[in-house]
Amino acid sequence: MKRYLLLVACVVMMIPFSGCKKKQSFDPTTKSQDEFIGTWRGTISTFKNNRLMKESSEVVIYRVSEEYLSGIIFMNSTLVFSEFQFLNGTLYFRVPCNDPSNPNCQTWNLGGYAVFSETGKIDFRISGNECGPFGSEFVDWNGMLAQIQVDPDSIMYYNFAKAGNSWDYKITLKNGDTCQVQKQINESPSDYFFQGVSTQNCGWSGTNMSLKWSVAPSNFTIGNDSTLCQNSFTFPINAKQGVVYTYIIHNDTTTITMVDSNLVVTTPAGNFNCARFRYTEPVMAGAIKITKTAWLWLNNRYGVIKQEVDNPVDSLDIKTQVLSSKNF
Repeated sequence: MKRYLLLVACVVMMIPFSGCKKKQSFDPTTKSQDEFIGTWRGTISTFKNNRLMKESSEVVIYRVSEEYLSGIIFMNSTLVFSEFQFLNGTLYFRVPCNDPSNPNCQTWNLGGYAVFSETGKIDFRISGNECGPFGSEFVDWNGMLAQIQVDPDSIMYYNFAKAGNSWDYKITLKNGDTCQVQKQINESPSDYFFQGVSTQNCGWSGTNMSLKWSVAPSNFTIGNDSTLCQNSFTFPINAKQGVVYTYIIHNDTTTITMVDSNLVVTTPAGNFNCARFRYTEPVMAGAIKITKTAWLWLNNRYGVIKQEVDNPVDSLDIKTQVLSSKNF
């Protein structure tokens, strides 16, 4: 009997220390901005024009400043977005129009949010008016995206600039002469801004020419690169084929138009999948200003692959340049 009572007492004493542990619930409000940074993939859908539309989507989110995030949405039409608020674990963003002069896009007003649904997954939503005949613009894209790891060689955004990267090009001048140019990035004084030099044996005045690029995931801006252009302009990752993007600096107007999006270019440095852009800029030809027209093949992972100029200004102006080697 004493042995039985002792056993009961032990069991009673153990009760407070036993039992099922309460499962801790998932709390999306505790998530930080940095936890959204990365690549997310999944299917998003909307109901439009009396039918359900589904698209495979890949979303890249990155930090653009100390306060804000930005991102790129790769679906049938590539879109970019910018954060305007981060509140209680939810990322709120706006989506600008990439075809602003299109009459069917005048009611454009897209925005959205992303919030964690569980570890490694986000609920992603875009709603508002997109391009379309009046009354048929509203969409409410939504879906669940999972975080993934992406091979650097298969990335879809601009990612070819870092200190130490260099490119060698064979240049053919208007007079038929050829020469070599090497472009090298030497430093990155701030996020997405890169500086370096171009060295050449083309006989141009000045051995080293300043190189200034801005290469963010969503845009590649040439600030200074005299073998490519004389004026600054930007290649947007969300460029819509056939749409002319205009930049005006110091009363000079340059234009960029994506004319092809999936071309394989063969060079001595290898084969590259490229988008092809037509660009125009005003340049001096003697005492008069003319519009120079050229074509540029751009690879998101490796940068400028090829350039062809329709109307070189003088005998020492560039007719073509083709990538011959790179060090990355």
